[in-house]
Amino acid sequence: MQFRTTARRLGPAVTAVLAVTALGAGTLATAPTAFAATAVVPLTIGQVNVPAVAEIDKTEGRVTMEWTLSRADANLDVTITHVATGKKITQRLTAPRYSTVFSFTWKPIFEEQDAESLSEVDAPNGAYTVAVKATPDAGGGTPVYKTSKMNIARAFNPHDFNDNGSTDVLARDSSGDLWRSDLSDRAYHGEIRLAKTTRIGSGWGVYKQIEAVGNIAGSKHGDLIALDGSGVLWQYQGKGDGGFATRVRVGSGWGGYNKLAGGSDLNGDGRPDLVGTDGTGTLWFYKGTGSATAPFATRVKVGGGWGVYNHLTAVGNIAGTSAGDLVARDTSGVLWLYQGNGSGKFDTRVQVGGGWGVYRQLVGAGDLDNDGRPDLIAYGTSGQYGSYVYRSTGSTEAATPFIRRLTNLFSYQGRSYNSVV
Repeated sequence: MQFRTTARRLGPAVTAVLAVTALGAGTLATAPTAFAATAVVPLTIGQVNVPAVAEIDKTEGRVTMEWTLSRADANLDVTITHVATGKKITQRLTAPRYSTVFSFTWKPIFEEQDAESLSEVDAPNGAYTVAVKATPDAGGGTPVYKTSKMNIARAFNPHDFNDNGSTDVLARDSSGDLWRSDLSDRAYHGEIRLAKTTRIGSGWGVYKQIEAVGNIAGSKHGDLIALDGSGVLWQYQGKGDGGFATRVRVGSGWGGYNKLAGGSDLNGDGRPDLVGTDGTGTLWFYKGTGSATAPFATRVKVGGGWGVYNHLTAVGNIAGTSAGDLVARDTSGVLWLYQGNGSGKFDTRVQVGGGWGVYRQLVGAGDLDNDGRPDLIAYGTSGQYGSYVYRSTGSTEAATPFIRRLTNLFSYQGRSYNSVV
């Protein structure tokens, strides 16, 4: 005698129907027998762990997000959008093994296309939406959604002009065009890498000197000053998108200065200040006011003897003391450190070392490697390396304030720019 078994689905709450039928001599069983299945768990999004504020300087430049689903047999599509610009990234997360917790760690960067290549640029600070869509892994079914808000925050960098935490270096070419090179916020295998270069605009050739001076106008972004050939000083307020507002006249009579250096808080009041040397070798101090219309107070004489230097740079507080510092290069190529004492004046100079005459410009560039100390960029003149990064060590002992690191900034462009800021 042969037997045939059959199974058929009677509905969503029934797993099977079993019938056993005798073939031939007679029927052993003719009535179907059904038993109820375990009900399918509806797909839902339960606990959500998306930080309201992601302070990524404290988490090595990353932010981790988690979503707990009611089932593991699902996919989760994540879309992170910067509210102000609309820039976004998407990521599909597949079901983790033996868990219903879906996790995503994002290194905040966006891919940006320019005329030549696709670049990875640090994501801006500010408000974001984090939207997720969960769908059953097997397809079909109704997707479920959840949206969270997140704010990315980093420590202020006075040399950051597009509000993404990383240093921007400005450079003017021989035609008067100004370019902004956005460096990566963190070193790549020990090297400070260029992320993207963007043209800001033309007409900058009229200025004798352009200087990045930090936030002198009271907003939250870094600003510029520019000295023209007639001795008028102009202010360009940073907009936070990599560009600058229409220039504002600071005043005339600045043509007597042969060197200006700004961006360092020299008196410890929390605002960046400005210094300048005149033709007699006198150094003058201009206290920052935080006013967009009158950014500097009346000058105060610091002292004489500064005519021996052919380059002056405000580097910020590299030694961790009460105020910002200056470095000055003499005509023999020796670099000297002047540590701020908190009153707008300086302690006795310390020799950093010789050989600095090979560089055309030295730029106080903010914190390049996220160690909490501002660093220095030295712009060269030729060769494979158009510039070097000098990482501050926090030491003021002779020959130890800086350690040189490589960068691909201005590689093979040592003769391309006549001013670097």
